[in-house]
Amino acid sequence: MNFKPEGILSANVTPFKENYDLDEQGLRKLIRYQAKFAGVTAIVCNAGAGEGATLTREERVRCIEIIREEIRRDQSVIAGIEALSTREAIEQTREAKAAGAVAIMLTPPHVYDWDSRTNPEFAIQYFHDIAKAVEIPITIFHYPAAVASGYSPDTTVRIARAVDSVVAVKVASGANIRRYEQVLRGMRELPRHVSVLATSSLFQHFITGADGALTGFANFAPEFCCDLFKAVGDGDLDKARRLHQINWELEAAVYKAPNVYKHSRYKVAAYFAGLMDNFLVRAPQVPVPEGEVKLVHDAMEKLGMLKR
Repeated sequence: MNFKPEGILSANVTPFKENYDLDEQGLRKLIRYQAKFAGVTAIVCNAGAGEGATLTREERVRCIEIIREEIRRDQSVIAGIEALSTREAIEQTREAKAAGAVAIMLTPPHVYDWDSRTNPEFAIQYFHDIAKAVEIPITIFHYPAAVASGYSPDTTVRIARAVDSVVAVKVASGANIRRYEQVLRGMRELPRHVSVLATSSLFQHFITGADGALTGFANFAPEFCCDLFKAVGDGDLDKARRLHQINWELEAAVYKAPNVYKHSRYKVAAYFAGLMDNFLVRAPQVPVPEGEVKLVHDAMEKLGMLKR
């Protein structure tokens, strides 16, 4: 697999109309904004941030098609895949590839909800079966330790070692830098390169060697993500520290507990940045509480990011 994810990959949110239908024009507007930044190398749709589990298969395909039409030629679409069965995951993967996705991101199979972390053979088989059925690069979604359906760092590395189609891992370890480094070090010991991508705590992850970030923060602050990654890559840690300090309050407002509102907060921030007409979410997600909305609003106001 020649595809090498690196730089800033935006975990795209999905805009909805007031009747909760897919807002195609709203999606185009959001993608055009993200795509204009040179450091944004890919858009990841239909995943957790995009409420992919609430989208129909037709909507998933349509999102990929729209994004392909709006991004630059040197940018890519990666499709999130989440399914209750391997057969369904394979069908989603085939549809995503046919629609123009150059890679997929696989969330843990739901059998892991039964806390099968001590039995990595389930996850390895899942990735193996999908890779055998469809020739496409795969990104592993590595969940935080508190999530029962996640993999241990060792299992994540074992998946990458066993399945050649794996080209990257998104490490959603948050502030648990040691857990992230376990994955990073394990991947660096493999005989081939597997990109390690952060999702939050970007400053800490970048300076320890991440190949980039796959983050919903890029929906509304892609320039910050790109500038921070470049500053660290250039060895300009003074600039990187300044950027981190400037955005600290906004990151704290978006990534605070409870984590269940994290993806919805991305929409709130995109709304206040003037990039979306609302911040509606589909059930079973519930609207962001007023207090949460105010925290994001106030942080963006201090940064001069408010457009509404």
